[in-house]
Amino acid sequence: MKSFFLIIAFSIFSTALYITFFRWIIRYFNLMNNYYIITNQRIIIANSKNKKVKKQLYLNEIDQVNAEMNNKFFGNIIFGEPENIFGRNDEPFSLFNRRRMNFDEDKYAFLSVEGIDEIIPIFEKLDLKINKTFY
Repeated sequence: MKSFFLIIAFSIFSTALYITFFRWIIRYFNLMNNYYIITNQRIIIANSKNKKVKKQLYLNEIDQVNAEMNNKFFGNIIFGEPENIFGRNDEPFSLFNRRRMNFDEDKYAFLSVEGIDEIIPIFEKLDLKINKTFY
């Protein structure tokens, strides 16, 4: 009986360790392999190792740009409306889907970007609506 509880405790500990630590390490290395390209027609997220395009979005499809940054201009640039953790308020009511936690990532975003203050003027020249948020 004692070994059963040890096995359960070890599995819970292992799962918690994976969720809180190892998942972020994998994400960090994935972000380090990305590079971002801004052209006069589209934005591109590509892999630096194999030079393949992961995601691309044409500028005429972007309705707003959200820049979330700290006081050293390090943060994220989200193209479109940022995902809210509780979902949008204008969604139709559904008994099973309303007011649950939303863990979806933003589909088109430049993550962990340095020098956002140097990038924002580029978006202003492209006539995109920019929302700046400091945290």
